[in-house]
Amino acid sequence: MDPQIAKLLPILLPVLILGLVLRRNLQPRPLQIERMWLYPVILIFLLGSSLYESPPTTMLAIGFLAGGLVLGAAAGWYRGRLTRITIDPDTHALTSQASMWGTVLVVGLMVVRYGLRAYLTGGMDITTAPHHAGLGETAIAATDALLSFTVGMMGTSRLEMWLRASKLLADAQAAKAAR
Repeated sequence: MDPQIAKLLPILLPVLILGLVLRRNLQPRPLQIERMWLYPVILIFLLGSSLYESPPTTMLAIGFLAGGLVLGAAAGWYRGRLTRITIDPDTHALTSQASMWGTVLVVGLMVVRYGLRAYLTGGMDITTAPHHAGLGETAIAATDALLSFTVGMMGTSRLEMWLRASKLLADAQAAKAAR
């Protein structure tokens, strides 16, 4: 493989994935409220795996995790409110359409988290990035905080969307029964 392409691949691949995710998420999609819990559970598993791999050993690391979770929950509530949810009054089929900025935020956080972790812990090639051995635990705590932010954001946005979708569905069912 051409060395220039090899250097650009770690940048081009996330950009390509971001474009595909944006394209998919910006179109209205069926919303199945009975499955909304799956994605947050997967993210919790990823966070748990990361913490199992390198558990927080200092109060600073625990504070980063907690802070990321709290800030993520606040951002998630806002992101959930930005998601447009509609219901067909006859079939009660729910659809959702994500906002572009919410999608960019999620994908960007994941890219930054893995890139920072690799860069700051020396996981990248030593010839292309300086090795920051002194930052090892702090860097891991910071990147784990980004992951806990994502877990808080996705879990809370799904909760907010589920609450709104459930209310829309109940209202539509009550209106249909009243006819």
